[in-house]
Parts: sequence; structure tokens; C-alpha cells
Amino acid sequence: MESFPEIEIQEFKVFGEVSSAGNDTLNISYGTDENYLDGVGVSITSVILNNTISVAFHIICDKYPEIFLNKIEQLSNQYNVKISLYLIDVTRLKDLPQTKVWSRAMYFRLFAFDYFSKRIDKLLYLDADVICKGSLDPLLNVEMQDNIAAVVKDVESIQYKVNDRLPGLNLKDHYFNSGVVLVNLPQWAANSLTAKALSLLSGNDVNSMYYKYPDQDVLNILLINRVVFLPREYNAIYTIKSELKDKKHSAYAEIITSDTRLIHYTGATKPWHAWARYPSVIYFKNALEKSPWKNDPPRDAKTMVEYKKRYKHLLIQKHYVKGITAGLAYLYRKILSK
Repeated sequence: MESFPEIEIQEFKVFGEVSSAGNDTLNISYGTDENYLDGVGVSITSVILNNTISVAFHIICDKYPEIFLNKIEQLSNQYNVKISLYLIDVTRLKDLPQTKVWSRAMYFRLFAFDYFSKRIDKLLYLDADVICKGSLDPLLNVEMQDNIAAVVKDVESIQYKVNDRLPGLNLKDHYFNSGVVLVNLPQWAANSLTAKALSLLSGNDVNSMYYKYPDQDVLNILLINRVVFLPREYNAIYTIKSELKDKKHSAYAEIITSDTRLIHYTGATKPWHAWARYPSVIYFKNALEKSPWKNDPPRDAKTMVEYKKRYKHLLIQKHYVKGITAGLAYLYRKILSK
């Protein structure tokens, strides 16, 4: 197994205290770059609003803007909750693959699992685009025995193609989404899984060329037959892109149901984007309104992918002038990028 430079995680700031200790506290971790930090803040708020159990939050990022530090401290004080911030040196990750949609921050979770394995036994990892709408109490009592993680299967469209992308592994109908992962940290450390994941990601695996979702694919490969599957309610995967084909904008209710506990807004358009004006994002909006970010303007397009999505959504919403203007802005940037 090829060695990988040790990645240092340092505790940066800690706000608040936990209301109880040990197995009575649900530890939740996020790994993100600064572009998604506001989303993390709203996600944390949503968890707080829907749970009465003791929860401690951990955020890993490569840098924190001062405005975020001020607001996360407000959030901690507002709800009397512990929020710990950690710094990670991202420069040592330059050799790992990234995509147009996901930065190398997708790998922060791998180092988080190693780091926290020295401190706690169980950790719930959430992506920044996950919003809570129900109680997470049952996760405190998930029995994993020698299994390494509790996860939720990915959607059917992903399952259908996975055997072609990752041949020889027979992952179809067993492939999980890595946006919500409850990790048995002692087992993670005992199996040296961070080192093994980095070895695969560094190009030593015959399937590495097929890693469309690099961190998620590698986790699925390493955890074959070592996971417990949770019901869909813990990771209701919803893409706002589907609104483009739903004229009534009501089909989301088939995915985000009364039983849903965690909503995962996958895809390039996120609920914090200015053009995400649909009933399906109400759960994000509700948490936003009760957070320190409530007066912040919605996020505008920054990347080429976002520019492309923006104009399509504006047109479907019948904002024709804005949509055409946004489309021209996208075409202009597309021409400049060539």
C-alpha cells in the first residue's frame, strides 16, 4: 500500500458545551470548503430544531471567513449547543482527483474518521446539503457490531449503472450514498481504512479510472459486506433538477415524506441558490429563518455548472427576461472558457 503524506487536523475554535456526555450525545461531523460553510450552518440549525437529544457538532474546513465565525458563535449561543471547528491542510491533497462539481473537500471525511477515532466511538457524517426534518434519536442505538458503517442505499438510477462503472464488484442494489454515514470509528481505525482509501484514490486500483464519485466509490469498494443499511428516511435523496420536468412542483412529496428524517439535496442546484424557488426547499427555508443566516441574500451563480442550471430554472419558472439574460451570461462564459 502506497504511503500518503500525513494530513494534519487541528482544533481551531470551540463554542459552547455539550449538555450530556458519552453515549448520550450524538456527534455529527461535516467536511467542507468555505463555499459550503453557510449551508453547514443551516444544516446544523435544522438538526437542533428537530431534536431534543444532546448533539455535538464538528466542522472540518481549510479556512474560515470571519463572518462565518461570528455567525457560528451566534448559533452556538442561541441554542446552547457545542460546535467545534477544525482546520485541515488541503495543500497535501493536490494529487487526489476532483471534479467540476466536487472539490477535494470531499475527502475531509476520510481524515475526520481517523482523527475522531481517537476520541469517540460513533460519528454521524453529513454533507453540507443535508437538512434534518425529524428526530435522529434512533441513531444513538444503532447496533453495528463489527460492521464499519450504517448507510442508506443510493437511488435506483445510480444502482442501475454502478456495475458498468465499477466492474467485477457486483455493487448493484448494495451501493450506498456517502452523504449520510454513521461510522463505527474503532472499526474504521482498526481496518486502516483512511490509508486504504487514499491508496485507491492515488491511482493504484484498476477501477480508479471509473471513479465518477471518487470518495463515494472508494467507500463502497472498501466497505463491501461491512455496512448496515438504514431506511430511506435517513437519506431522502432529492435533486432540485427534477423540478425542471415537474410542472406542478409537487412530485417532491413522493420522496420527502412525513417519515423523512434527513433530506439530501443532491445536484448542482442547492436550496440556498437564488433560483431554487420551489416548495421542495421549504425545509431548508424553515431552518434558515431560525438561523443567524436568515438575512443573508440567496447565493447567486459562481461556477459554469451553476450558470447553466440558473437559466434553465428561471425559464421554467416563467421568468423569461431573467432566464434569457442568464442564458446569455452562461454562453458568454462558455465561449471565454474555450
